Amino acid sequence: MQNAGHQINTLFMCGGLSKNLLFVQMHSDISGMPIVLAEEVESVLVGAAVLGAYASGDFKSIQEAMEKMGKIGKIIHPDLAQKRYYDNKYKVFLKLADHQKEYRAIMQNI
Repeated sequence: MQNAGHQINTLFMCGGLSKNLLFVQMHSDISGMPIVLAEEVESVLVGAAVLGAYASGDFKSIQEAMEKMGKIGKIIHPDLAQKRYYDNKYKVFLKLADHQKEYRAIMQNI
């Protein structure tokens, strides 16, 4: 996304997989960015409550409702040594993908 011109420096994660700290840490390491987890485990329910509170007129904007009702939980920071490992692992993956295309082309001629 950054190659497309977007400026991203933090990831926000919620849902079932955000409960798996190994999954979260790996994504932080791979992206090289901190990941912010919601304090509330059931963030989908909080999102529904935010929309309901805004729709009922309790808040002037969705942003205001989010600021009042949503809370930041843990922040997971990347391990930059692991990022280097994953960057190299991705380079290996790209080479494997290129080789797979070559092998497929060879097998097409049978």
